[in-house]
Amino acid sequence: MSEQQPELLKLNEEDVLHYLKQNPNLFERHPDALAEIKIPHAHKGSISLMERQQEVLRHKNQDMEKQIKDLLSTAKQNEKIYRAFVNLYMALLECPDSQKLLYLLRAMLLDQIELDGIKLCLFITTTDEKAQDFVEPRSKFLDVLDDRLSRDTYYFGRLKQQEMDLFFEPEKAIGSVCLIRLGEQKDLGILAFGSCDDNHFSPDMDTVFLDPMVKLINRFLFDFQSGERS
Repeated sequence: MSEQQPELLKLNEEDVLHYLKQNPNLFERHPDALAEIKIPHAHKGSISLMERQQEVLRHKNQDMEKQIKDLLSTAKQNEKIYRAFVNLYMALLECPDSQKLLYLLRAMLLDQIELDGIKLCLFITTTDEKAQDFVEPRSKFLDVLDDRLSRDTYYFGRLKQQEMDLFFEPEKAIGSVCLIRLGEQKDLGILAFGSCDDNHFSPDMDTVFLDPMVKLINRFLFDFQSGERS
């Protein structure tokens, strides 16, 4: 009678990974294995497991540094928005004249929000000569309103050059924008912030700091009616 051969245990990748996770001291017991195990590498051909681990940690550190820089940049910008909100609120209390508020509003936004470009476009009727330079015909922005702001108060991201030219001079080289519809009914204008950084404004941006400032700006515009300038 022939001896029965032992059945070979079939292992898959999940079994190997599970074993390694359950035995973290494996390579302490077999230190030579760290140098012997080779992993394919796109640029170096193959590297050791230790080299691969160091490379992964290095990339993680680089990603973490980038995230921290992004958070600091966002915090700095949010601080500017909050400061602008406070100053606009104080101006609203001290300046009851609606016509003067328009001029003050644009001046304060230019001064407080330190970006590469700011454009205030209002679709209102006003007799104030000082306000005429930022009163625009709504028909000029119909495509932007339909394509970028038809559903939301905000649009963050990039624009086609034809759209960008509506808000900023070409020499400013604006890369990304924040567009905001103004008015309680979203019919009084568009406020545009621009940055030369293509990635400064992105679709996943939070509006928690912008919301109160936009509500305050809408309060500035409360006494005005939507109009169409030919």
